[in-house]
Amino acid sequence: MLLMNKTLIKLARGLWGWILAIAAVSFLTLIGTTALAEIVGGFLGDLFDPETILGNEWSAVSAALLVSVFTFAAQLVKGLLEYKTAAKARGSMRAQIFSKVLELDAGGIEKIGPVSAITASVDAVEQMQGYFSTYLPSLIISVVSPVYLFFHLKDISTPIAVLLLIVSLVLLPLNNVFRKKIEQLRKGYWRSLDDMTGYYMDSLRGLTTLKLFDRDQEHSRVLGEKADVLNKNINKFMKINFTSFLVTELLIYATVVVAVIDCAMRLGQGSISISQALVVLMLSYSYFSSAKQLMSASHGALTAISAADKVEEILNTDTARPYNPSLPADPQKFDGIRMEHVSYGYEGRSRALSDVSLEIPKGSVVALVGMSGCGKSTTASLLMRFCDPKSGHIFMDGKDYLSMKPEELRKHIAMVPQQVNLFSGTIRDNLLMAAPNASDAQLMEALKEAGLGKFMAAIENGLDYDVGNAGASLSGGQRQKMGIARALLSNAEYMIFDEATSSVDPESEQEIWDTIGNLAHTRTLIIISHRMSTVRGADCIYVLEKGAVAQSGAHDELLKRGGLYRELVVRQQAMEATA
Repeated sequence: MLLMNKTLIKLARGLWGWILAIAAVSFLTLIGTTALAEIVGGFLGDLFDPETILGNEWSAVSAALLVSVFTFAAQLVKGLLEYKTAAKARGSMRAQIFSKVLELDAGGIEKIGPVSAITASVDAVEQMQGYFSTYLPSLIISVVSPVYLFFHLKDISTPIAVLLLIVSLVLLPLNNVFRKKIEQLRKGYWRSLDDMTGYYMDSLRGLTTLKLFDRDQEHSRVLGEKADVLNKNINKFMKINFTSFLVTELLIYATVVVAVIDCAMRLGQGSISISQALVVLMLSYSYFSSAKQLMSASHGALTAISAADKVEEILNTDTARPYNPSLPADPQKFDGIRMEHVSYGYEGRSRALSDVSLEIPKGSVVALVGMSGCGKSTTASLLMRFCDPKSGHIFMDGKDYLSMKPEELRKHIAMVPQQVNLFSGTIRDNLLMAAPNASDAQLMEALKEAGLGKFMAAIENGLDYDVGNAGASLSGGQRQKMGIARALLSNAEYMIFDEATSSVDPESEQEIWDTIGNLAHTRTLIIISHRMSTVRGADCIYVLEKGAVAQSGAHDELLKRGGLYRELVVRQQAMEATA
């Protein structure tokens, strides 16, 4: 059974030249070993014939040294190629994985998990690199080597050559039988270790409680039982591992013994020379070196296959975005953004939005409010086309969202998220992400409009100010204002503020809302907020409940009407009064 994996084979694109090069150099090493065996065997055989060896000893020594140097050089080249292949594999895999992660939409991220996706991919790369630099070359040479040695030895002793070939080829499936069982036991070992360790840590954390209720002895007994299970699994693992080693080595040595007996009998019969017998004996064990190398590499291959499973979901996630410029225009010819009977659900969860219809007229301020989990942020993701509706349509200025490429759409709509992400570098570096060709004057104007004019005047480096790792040199309010400045530089007609003040201090919050209020004169604003007081000035407020529009209207109108909006306002006023 070959340890092949479709994900790993896919990732091997561009590496096969390096893999074959390692196998080729390994074969050259084998040729050197064979040549050295013939030289040494011939020399030792000639010792029994003083007339033949006379004057040839230095030739034999020179040849042996030359072949040894050649073999040593081949080994060095092989090591270098393995290092280069591993490095190329790491780079290639990380590039493919990272590229795929960047293509994921909100639905894909939700399914995989952003942190786990990155962590798993990084860890998996380190575990998979050996599959390309060690296992695949060993697999190739384990097939080539016995065949080469067979044709090399068959003229000396065909039966021994056949026996050695058969046994060397049998070792691989035999090893896989044991390896499969070993991996099963290994998994059982890790499960029992995690179980015992987890129970032990829980007991330590709750030691006071256990003693309080006189349950420490009971926990000690259970811990002992879990330790016994762990020890049993360790013993099973060691037993099968030792059995695998014992069976393999016995089979190899038994075959070599048979070769020795055969050579002794042929020597006695005079059918082979001493030199030929020595060559057979020296190369007999070489028959199995490639198979043993493959056995050793197979454990790493199994680890690589297990690791590949971690990134397979990422690589197989469909990131193709629908795009059809021939889709019909909005029949209502609405000037602004319109959602028509839109539904959306994340993988494995109930619908986040259900039959949502709303209108955002151009030049207006529209707010989305509701309890946590009501669908506000999902609506924002749909409007930014981080994901697409499962049903229904979204139109912008008469065009269906799916008739526009995402990058085209996002020239018209920008978003300031709840947590603005800044990258290591200067203020200029972070702003130019939104407008690569913007001048310093334009950058400063955006910063001033975003409420950072005083801050920029107070720092020495200006646009060259280092924001630190993830913007650590800036306050929470300053980071949010940086997000606003970036959105302004995009020159988008529509701007979404998704809980843009939820993580800042009261003073910064007021400054940001003042900035947003000023933008209302020049942009179409979509404000998502849990603070009812911040949306009272909106032209229209949509109240979401369980993924559906429960109410819509202006602040005063909704208060008079009662219902969920009034309840949210009253609840927040009560919380602020007691704060």
